[in-house]
Amino acid sequence: MAFCGARISEDADPDRATLVIHAPLEALNDDSGGGEIEDGPPVHPETMRRLLCSSRLQAVLEDRSRTAVRFGRMTRDPSPAMLRQVRYRDRGCRFPGCGTRAFTEAHHIVWWRHGGRTDLDNLLLICSFHHKLVHELGWRITRDAEAQIEWRRPDGIRYRAGPSPGHHDDDDLRATAVG
Repeated sequence: MAFCGARISEDADPDRATLVIHAPLEALNDDSGGGEIEDGPPVHPETMRRLLCSSRLQAVLEDRSRTAVRFGRMTRDPSPAMLRQVRYRDRGCRFPGCGTRAFTEAHHIVWWRHGGRTDLDNLLLICSFHHKLVHELGWRITRDAEAQIEWRRPDGIRYRAGPSPGHHDDDDLRATAVG
């Protein structure tokens, strides 16, 4: 997915590089069914939602008779200058304790399909693994008024990274030396 997204974003021909998904209108709002890639296979609803976030994609929403009732917006991608700024600001995946620079993408904190804006304060750099946590496993990301990022598990509990394996803070070292 990350490789395809990178290749698609580099292609200057929007028609050749656009993935078209046909879906029933209700498929975006519930798990009543997925959609199908134009001239391709059906896709699961969660896969379709993730594609809406990370690909140059046009969603064609249809009624029960397969009549197009709405064409999705064609662009959600940050400009190259904006993406450079997000990469500079975030340095790597913003999941606590990750930080990888490989296979990262700009994620909309307020999802684009929910009206989230494509501007710097609504974008966050995350790797493809943690992107899947958000879109397919129910994790949530928020940014508070002080621009602090919070990751929440599907049960709503805030996630905080602990010390890395082998890490000892000063209190641990003193306790070991005294004891």
